[in-house]
Order: sequence, then structure tokens, then C-alpha cells
Amino acid sequence: MSGTGLVAPLASLIPRGSHVVLMPDGPLHRLSFETLPVYGENRHYWIEDVTVSIAPSLSILVMSPPAKAQAPRSLLLFGDALYSGAAYQPLPHSSQEIEKIRRRFAAAEKKVLTGAEANPDAYRKAGPKRFSIIHFSAHAEANRQSPLDSAIVLSPKADRFKLYARDIMETPLGADLVTISACRSAGSRAYAGEGMVGLAWAFLRCGARHTIAGLWDVDDSATPGLMDTLYGAMESGKSPVQALRLAKLAMIHSDGVFRKPLYWAPFQLYSGA
Repeated sequence: MSGTGLVAPLASLIPRGSHVVLMPDGPLHRLSFETLPVYGENRHYWIEDVTVSIAPSLSILVMSPPAKAQAPRSLLLFGDALYSGAAYQPLPHSSQEIEKIRRRFAAAEKKVLTGAEANPDAYRKAGPKRFSIIHFSAHAEANRQSPLDSAIVLSPKADRFKLYARDIMETPLGADLVTISACRSAGSRAYAGEGMVGLAWAFLRCGARHTIAGLWDVDDSATPGLMDTLYGAMESGKSPVQALRLAKLAMIHSDGVFRKPLYWAPFQLYSGA
């Protein structure tokens, strides 16, 4: 098992193939447990042995929505927003990511908002509660001092270009998965009893069953392939946590630079289920 000492004492209780649900505390929220090394004859990452998801807190688990029958997939997709100025540079691979995801949902109900249409007001007006999958390909910022002021950065409209965590919480959801394909979208400050509070927490709080978000800066060039594999696996019947693991394993076992944890490890699956 892992030689780090964090999970080694539990090695006998966590056989290969297990689904491990972790509830980190304090600074451990910033650790990608999947990157823990497993020593031995064939050194590898812990993700190659187990499936890992994060439960932010007991309060999230208690208010988790009940399991529901599999419904036809429907998609609300935001991306390729209009950015200008030094603060937020255009994401050169966002349009590619959007197109790959759009193709995965060719036969599904979907609403794709790009360019000027991908603005904060459009989120509420789209009726997000009716979609089973919600995806953002955008910049994000975590606010450590005021976590509910963490925001997804979208196109400007009427001098407003940020979809804040506090705004997200005002709109109930029924989504199986919300993906925030952005840097540091998980949050930056943990609270006792609540876990890491930020964008991922906000989506879970208002009814999403699972959220995928980034622990650290995400390389824009790596996300189109990872997200394409993620939704392809879900299309074949895999759960969000299984699909994200398969997408990461595909990168780990590739021949290119994307096999390094810098590219696949930041995305974590947070679950209230």
C-alpha cells in the first residue's frame, strides 16, 4: 500500500478495486490522495488500485438527495467566454473542449452557451434544475476570506461577469454531475463541519449529487481529452466517479506529458451521495 503513512495503517482494510470515500480535515483538503505512491516491485499511484471520491462534510452527506432512477442525459454547457485585459486571458482550448462534449451529447437535450451568451445571467435563465449534467469550461477564482464570493468567470453583461457561489446557492438543482473545468474551483478555505467551502460546495448544497472541481491550476491543453474520456465513459453507463477515474488512468498510461499528475490530478470528485 502507500508508503506515505496516511493510508498505510488501513492497507488491510482497503483491497484493490475498492471505492474509497474520504472526508479530509483542514489542510488535507488540498491533497490529491490519488497521487499517493504505492511502493513495491511495480511502483504506481494509489488511483490505480482504488476509486476515490471526496465527501466534503457530514452535513453535506446528511442533506444528500435520494438516489433516483437513471433519466435521459441532458446538458447545460457554458464555455469559450469573452475575456479581455490582463486579469483573465482567453482559454485557447475551451472551444475544443466544448465541441468534444457537445458531440458526446448529440442525441440529448442540451443548451450550449458560448461567447457573449455565456454570461452569469444566462445561468439562472437557462433553468439549470432541468439538466442532469452541467459543465463550465471557464476561469474561476477562489476567495479565501469570503468563500461564497468565489466565482466562475464568464462573459460580461451589464458590467457583471462573475457567477458567485452565493448566487449558485439561490437556484435549486437536480443534476447528477456539475463539472467546473477551471483552476482552483474546489475552494481554498476549509471550515469545521462543512469542509472546503467554495464553488463545489455551493453546487452540492443546492442539490447536485456530484461535483468535479480543480484543486490547483489546470492546464487548458489537458482538459479537452480528459473531459471527452470522462463523458464517453458516462455515456457507456459508468458513474461520474468511475468515469473520472478512467479518464485519469487514460492520461497516466499515455505516452505524452499528460501522464504527469500536474495534468490529471487537480480534478477531484466531490459527492454528497
